[in-house]
Amino acid sequence: MAGLLLSMVLTLTTVALTRSATTQMKDAGTKEAMSTTMADMDSKIDALDVNVLDVMSACNETFRIEEAYIQSMNETGSFLDENDKTPKCFIRCVFENVGIVSEDGKQFNPARAAVIFAGERNGKTMDDIGDMTAMCAADRQETCPCERSYQFLRCLMSMEIEKYEKA
Repeated sequence: MAGLLLSMVLTLTTVALTRSATTQMKDAGTKEAMSTTMADMDSKIDALDVNVLDVMSACNETFRIEEAYIQSMNETGSFLDENDKTPKCFIRCVFENVGIVSEDGKQFNPARAAVIFAGERNGKTMDDIGDMTAMCAADRQETCPCERSYQFLRCLMSMEIEKYEKA
């Protein structure tokens, strides 16, 4: 049963984190402008060079996340219980290991996030995902690295839902 639950969680998380892992950013100017945000992080943002499923599985060993949290994030843009730190740290762990956030959790790489989150939502291509990730990465004030990663994802998912689900 635990294996089935983990499989379901990873599948739902995959929907949120890797809608189209092989889709590259179409606007080279946007990619180039955003890639300077984190010069010390992976400069090769054109290809997804990590196995996101492996990362999520490893992070789930340390920070267990329930399926209901992922489902809520995908449907509403937030977790069921926003006081629970463990799922937020799961998000931070995944983001660190796929290159979206620095190890200290302070700097986001919006260009990397755009590559990872590229794809479709509700059958519509998210061709402005780079702009969304840049807006959500800008001026983050949270001091807790787990909270920062969660609020970044919350911002991004809320924008996606507003634009592509409600439009």
